[in-house]
Amino acid sequence: MKSLKQLRNQMNFSQQVLAEKLGVSRSTVAMWETGGAQPDHKTLLQLSALLNASIDEMLGNKNAPALESAQGELCMQDSQLLALFSQLSQQDKGRLLERAEMLAAQTRE
Repeated sequence: MKSLKQLRNQMNFSQQVLAEKLGVSRSTVAMWETGGAQPDHKTLLQLSALLNASIDEMLGNKNAPALESAQGELCMQDSQLLALFSQLSQQDKGRLLERAEMLAAQTRE
């Protein structure tokens, strides 16, 4: 993860603070920053929300499409929703999508 350290520093988080927020050790964060290890899918989503950065940005993928806000970036709220969504069961994901579709339809009316 090439830019994890830069993103962490932009948020003024030490390795220890970021580790505590994620429930991992400081050495785990250090390994991610040096490329010695990679975080799992759930942790990537949490990092995205904490660092206000897209997963593509964290992985250094400049060419991949991403969900974008009106400002052209994945906003913090979107990242938080994705992180929470990933923790749901398949059944609950389906329920949430149905509810979101209903809310979106009401908004369009």
